[in-house]
Amino acid sequence: MTDVWISRRIECCFILLFVFIRSVCAQKEGFVSIACCANQNFTEQNTSITLVSDDGWYHERTSCSNISRPRENGYDRARIFNIESGRRCYNLKTTKNRDYLTRGTFLVDKFVQPQGSSFDVLIGVTPISVVNSLDDLVLEAIFGATDEYIDFCLAKNKGDLFISKLELRPLDDDLEYLRGNSSVVLKVIKRVDLGNNGEDVRYPDDQYDRIWRIPDPKTISPSSPIQGSNISIYNANVTVPAKVLQTAVASPDLLQILHNDLDTGDYNYTVTLHFLELDDTVKVGQRVFDIYINSEKTWASFDILANGSNYARLAFNFTANGSLNLTLAKVPNAFDAGPICNAYEILQVHPWVQGTNQDDVRAIMKVKDELLGHNKDIGLRDSWSGDPCLPLPWDSLTCNSSNGFSAITGLDLSKRKLHGPLPPSITELAYLTNLYGILTVQVFLFQDAVFSIPSTTDVPLKSITIQAFTLQYIEAATQKYRTLIGEGGFGSVYRGTLTDDEEVAVKVRSSTSTQGTREFENELNLLSAIRHENLVPLLGYCCEHDQQILVYPFMANGSLQDRLYGEAAKRKTLDWPTRLSIALGAARGLTHLHTFAGRSVIHRDVKSSNILLDHSMCAKVADFGFSKYAPQEGDSGTSLEVRGTAGYLDPEYYSTQHLSAKSDVFSFGVVLLEIVSGREPLNIKRPRNEWSLVEWAKPYIRESKIDEIVDPNIKGGYHAEAMWRVVEVALACIEPFSAYRPCMADIVRELEDALIIENNASEYMKSIESLGGSNRFSIVIEKKIGIPPTLSQVEPSTINTQALANPEPR
Repeated sequence: MTDVWISRRIECCFILLFVFIRSVCAQKEGFVSIACCANQNFTEQNTSITLVSDDGWYHERTSCSNISRPRENGYDRARIFNIESGRRCYNLKTTKNRDYLTRGTFLVDKFVQPQGSSFDVLIGVTPISVVNSLDDLVLEAIFGATDEYIDFCLAKNKGDLFISKLELRPLDDDLEYLRGNSSVVLKVIKRVDLGNNGEDVRYPDDQYDRIWRIPDPKTISPSSPIQGSNISIYNANVTVPAKVLQTAVASPDLLQILHNDLDTGDYNYTVTLHFLELDDTVKVGQRVFDIYINSEKTWASFDILANGSNYARLAFNFTANGSLNLTLAKVPNAFDAGPICNAYEILQVHPWVQGTNQDDVRAIMKVKDELLGHNKDIGLRDSWSGDPCLPLPWDSLTCNSSNGFSAITGLDLSKRKLHGPLPPSITELAYLTNLYGILTVQVFLFQDAVFSIPSTTDVPLKSITIQAFTLQYIEAATQKYRTLIGEGGFGSVYRGTLTDDEEVAVKVRSSTSTQGTREFENELNLLSAIRHENLVPLLGYCCEHDQQILVYPFMANGSLQDRLYGEAAKRKTLDWPTRLSIALGAARGLTHLHTFAGRSVIHRDVKSSNILLDHSMCAKVADFGFSKYAPQEGDSGTSLEVRGTAGYLDPEYYSTQHLSAKSDVFSFGVVLLEIVSGREPLNIKRPRNEWSLVEWAKPYIRESKIDEIVDPNIKGGYHAEAMWRVVEVALACIEPFSAYRPCMADIVRELEDALIIENNASEYMKSIESLGGSNRFSIVIEKKIGIPPTLSQVEPSTINTQALANPEPR
């Protein structure tokens, strides 16, 4: 009994498998067939094509309706979108650089509002037709895919949107519709199987599922249908179904095809004529006729058989306003055979409208997904549909379009009640000029939301506004790049003045720069999202005529490097309290990067030349071209390109390519040693043991001889305890193993303590000599004597585990 049961079970499985395989193989690979509002997937009997329901695509302001009258195709439902404005789109997967036919079916019935409906249909962002509530419409278009998806959109004019079916069919190159030209969309006006008195021809007779309609007798005169009998085609690559070519219409002298129902207005068209000689008694030169389009002769003395085949295909381009008169006229003195035509296609040519910058599209889609990950905002899910900028921007977005290029320039979600963290992908919107500030996004835009933002995150006091400058404006502001104030890996930096008299530094990418577009966009993206008192703000940019320019506020006191050991003209002795204040400011800026609410950012090029000083000597971290988001859980953390500057580069990052925020900590430790010593990180002009600042300073610190490394210009001008705090933090930062290094937040607390000690020390404390150093980091110093840990088994540095109390003098 058990064996019988198993046998029947196996037999049943084979039957189900056979049915499944037959269903899948019944239609061509790549077909997409959507039955809107279908209760379940089903297979059409006449085509064996399986249609899937669109259930789940949309959730808000949508309903389904049955078509009350019988339909020839057997499908009788429609999806209705009752929206106030905007559009609804179906996003369909495509293969880039392949041609496709898409077809929408719009069935009109009692669900249409009394005032009627009217809406545009768009392929991508290219409008191809207007659908109204007067008649049923089957709309076809042919396009070349420029990406891995296409949006089929309905954009409201008035009334409700509605659609019954949506189909997508991949085409082969030999069809010769577009011939590799993806700059146009071809709207199918007519595709007619002449001489066919039966049913429309489509899949499986047409492997691409083009629908060849039976002709309207009123459009063809005078003519008589003829039908071939298994005519073999020779010497031709034919993509028209044999069933279509086996019928034709013919006339003894004159064959006219009249269409007075073309769109009003001057439109460009392509008409393609298909000919197959159905009379095998006709020879070359015996059926010759001229071809006219709207009374203009487009082909003289055409002979189907002239090129050694019994099949011919002709295509003509023309412009028409509302009508087409296609005339085939027998050539005088020709033999008895008159003109013949088997099929024709009329295609309306629409220029392809370039959509929004694809990087912006991908970024805003990620923002959408990130928002929906924390919110059930069905309105956001449904309304953010199709291209974000065209033909009209999504709700909450502003866009800028010029010269065929569109990009997202503003984001405002103030009308939505959203929860969760700030979407990190906002920083990937390269052309965002009005984010309304991180403050606006976190507080005003989401004023009813609850965010999980680290307490260490600073919120700016004003909005982020980044301006797009023209090249002409930049040249005027800099007086044609008159005053050079610096040079770096990106290019030259010039001093300029804006029209409001604000002084600026204009960084212009050099043609020989080792940094490229990626670094330019990286800095632009990052500074569009992050602001802090100790980060150099970006005022604007210019991307014109291959120029890449960034505009910042002018930093009157140059860089920290300039002040410590730069050119003599820029060098100026900084007293110890000022140095300590600069170190604290830079540390706060880096802390903000590392604890950014969206996602931790690693600078990757922390050095004294990238710490700029404004008119009040406030430190501002600059140059974010190499910055990178910290690896998240699940990421490898491996950086294929090690970035940084010799003398500052984290040895662990260099050897393992494993990037973390502790790489910035190492570099900042080197900066602290520069501040203490007044020396550059690398100088091969010094004695061999002094080439590297780090290796030179370490022995003195371990032996508690910090006077040996302190800049002679500040000796006697510092409090010993404050100096020890800074030196020991520096030593902890430059630990070879990142696990032993402190985080930037801990460094800030230590430097704050040091500054308090320096500013509030009594005369008694100032008299205490620098002996033995602080106890705070003694364990860190002693740890170096032991066996170095492996990268997989490390103990956290004591600086990360200690409770940092208020500073107390020894």
